[in-house]
Amino acid sequence: MSKMTWQDVDSSMISGFGYDESKQVLEVKFNKGGTYRYTNVPKSVVEGLEDADSKGRYMHGYIIDQYPHQKL
Repeated sequence: MSKMTWQDVDSSMISGFGYDESKQVLEVKFNKGGTYRYTNVPKSVVEGLEDADSKGRYMHGYIIDQYPHQKL
């Protein structure tokens, strides 16, 4: 059974994200409301998000509009 690993972050855009490596599913909770699920996201992209100085800039550059997503 797969498990979502959740991290709270200090960001003006997002409050946290979770990742299920076995399913390559990333869930992101936005500060302005809403949680979105992104699919087919490789671990390397999530590691980039973890390491990014600006989570919002990274989200816009590498995740938003790059992967299939749905609002939860």
